[in-house]
Amino acid sequence: MSNPIRRRTLLTGATASAALAAAAACGDGEGPAGTADDPIEISFEWWGDEARADITKQAVDLFMEKNEGIKVAANFADYPAYWESLTGRMASRDLPDVFQMDYPRLRQFGGTGMLLPLDGVVDTSDFRDGVLDTAELDGQLIAVPVGTNVFGLIYRPDWFEEHGIAVPEAGYSWDDYVELIRTLTATLGEGKWGGSDWTGSYLLAELWLRQQGDSFYSDDAASLNFTKEQLVEWWTIAAPLQADGSVPSPEETAAENAPGVAAGTIATEMRWDTAVNGYWSTVTDGGGTLGIIAPPTADPANLALHLRPAMQYVVGANTEQPEAAAKLIEFLLGDPEAAKILGTNRGIPATKTALDSVELDEASQAVIDYEATVEGHLAGAPVVPPAAAGAVEAKFTEIYQQVQYATMTPEDAADLFFTEAETLFASEQ
Repeated sequence: MSNPIRRRTLLTGATASAALAAAAACGDGEGPAGTADDPIEISFEWWGDEARADITKQAVDLFMEKNEGIKVAANFADYPAYWESLTGRMASRDLPDVFQMDYPRLRQFGGTGMLLPLDGVVDTSDFRDGVLDTAELDGQLIAVPVGTNVFGLIYRPDWFEEHGIAVPEAGYSWDDYVELIRTLTATLGEGKWGGSDWTGSYLLAELWLRQQGDSFYSDDAASLNFTKEQLVEWWTIAAPLQADGSVPSPEETAAENAPGVAAGTIATEMRWDTAVNGYWSTVTDGGGTLGIIAPPTADPANLALHLRPAMQYVVGANTEQPEAAAKLIEFLLGDPEAAKILGTNRGIPATKTALDSVELDEASQAVIDYEATVEGHLAGAPVVPPAAAGAVEAKFTEIYQQVQYATMTPEDAADLFFTEAETLFASEQ
């Protein structure tokens, strides 16, 4: 009979430092202590659906086959339940050894000492150029990207071609985009629109600000870094399209069967490029085509695009097994067999080995091709979002909806947003 599995225990302060030193000292390729009869146990958690769970468990099983001295206790949940669980466990520092991180929450966990610094713990030599830029906080590597994506304009090339409408080239302005939507809506006919109102997205507002050399958050992520006047300008860009019906009304947008590119009612949509993977079969099965081009810009010389982690892997600071945790991460991101199993479910693979090993379907190839066209336009990533980012984003969208429904002027809405944002930042101090 095998011996009991060695369990994790709380790891903080000097003990964490000792664990890091032990991990560094074990860089001789022998791997962490543990045998098939006396395995180490580490925990691994992620969010996602059953399809993601199935392939992830296959990859984890393969890891355990190749590393008999390590047992992985795997668990997953849907997005809301996942974060409710993790944030509830922060106070007791009972976090998984390895878990999936959403970039906007990185500071919430990393800025409070909940994550183990990974410099010298996880081998990062195989990562694609630029993908680690969003993994550092206060000069320390505290995460590694699983997959990447870039903002793009997802569109229906077949609709453009059918109606003789030119596809804009990189460098077109936001005003050009407004006119493109108006032209498409007038041409496509009843029940179809050239685009939808994009100004409720704070991520797109951030893109617009960066194109002008500004930013959404200050360098220390402790405050907003733009003016109320800029926000009013942003929140009125799409107003003419709302007024003449060139974009869906708020009521139509909120309907159960909301319009969209995948729904066959919208010609263009600004999203992270890997959204194409979710749209592809729906559109192509109906005889349509999908493409991606660069989004509009406030400055043709500055598209302000950057590689963003579709999601990241992190290690809880309470782990007792940093080397085993690192070994799991390195395997999931760099083992060719694991890469084939996981595919592009979590975005375009972040490591060169995985990207070379994965079998790309048409949708993923379209994303790769798009990213090649904008590679020369990629800029440095914005500051890691503040811990309050999720609440700030929700408040941004919520208040803009009052502008859409004409229950508040853009000026009053901007005043309210700045007041609410200040309160949210203060609550994180």
